[in-house]
Amino acid sequence: MSKYMTFLLISVFTIFVLAGCQKKDSKPADELQPVRYGGQFYPGEFLLDGYDFFSPQNVTVQHKIFSSGTENNEALISGNIDINVGSDSKSVALFNAMGDKALIIGTVQRGNRYSTMIRPDATYTDWADLKGKVVGTRFGSGAEFVLRKYFDSRDDLSWDDFEWVNIKTEDMIAALVNKKIEAFTVWAPTSEIAEAQGNAKLLRNFGDVALTPVLIHTTKDYADNNREALVRFMMGQLEKAKMIKDNPAEAAKYAATAAQEKGMDVAPEAFELIFQRINFQIDFGQEIIDELKETGAFLQSQGKIDEVPEFYWDDSFVREAQTRLAK
Repeated sequence: MSKYMTFLLISVFTIFVLAGCQKKDSKPADELQPVRYGGQFYPGEFLLDGYDFFSPQNVTVQHKIFSSGTENNEALISGNIDINVGSDSKSVALFNAMGDKALIIGTVQRGNRYSTMIRPDATYTDWADLKGKVVGTRFGSGAEFVLRKYFDSRDDLSWDDFEWVNIKTEDMIAALVNKKIEAFTVWAPTSEIAEAQGNAKLLRNFGDVALTPVLIHTTKDYADNNREALVRFMMGQLEKAKMIKDNPAEAAKYAATAAQEKGMDVAPEAFELIFQRINFQIDFGQEIIDELKETGAFLQSQGKIDEVPEFYWDDSFVREAQTRLAK
């Protein structure tokens, strides 16, 4: 056999071997299955509904917004969605339920997600000024968690220094205006709506106390078999974050329109405050995982969970998405 024929046979054999070794996710974009994405009522989710970030990346995303993180987790666990988002505490719950079958691939927001609001004419400058006062939050929420962590960080304050009211988010602004409470602590967009309406002003945010990241999760099985779809999905998320950072006013208009279509009256000014205040960064590193571990340890100390789970993550999807967008 000639050297040419030997080379040709080896080349053909190599092609077949490589083809056989390709993963299922090596399909061209037009053959990718739609991505089933479970969001929540976070500000960036409204922007995703108001502006198409995914079609330019040649991926179809079926975006469903869940009313609670528990329902969102249950949908991922049961296989009814492929990707979801959840707060740090809900991430702890997810990994307690799924273990190494779950995977973190990104974040959608972190930092100043929670705010304590007071009346515009109030003279309080610190939580210490509110000692003995009637204040409100939603018990069992991330707002309660971040408040307890904040009080733990101060030697001069404790939860019992205040008269607490367990209050629904939709009732907080009216309770403040009607002087039934002196302050409320809540997550966006309620705080920013109150501020944009002139019914409240900011006492403090809590990004310095806890990053409280909202994370993007998928399953290990889905990640192993759908890499191309996940990378394209992350490209869309990165473009969303870029609009928020570069042009928060434009992003706010799209988000407000989407909110209105869902029957929610959130002014563009409120969304703009949110987009300027919160960090909507998608990529992540060890600090986010460390934050999750801290959250887990705190929840364990409060008797909310029996043990802190091990967390599994893979940042290669967002890194590849960044590389492609940079070209």
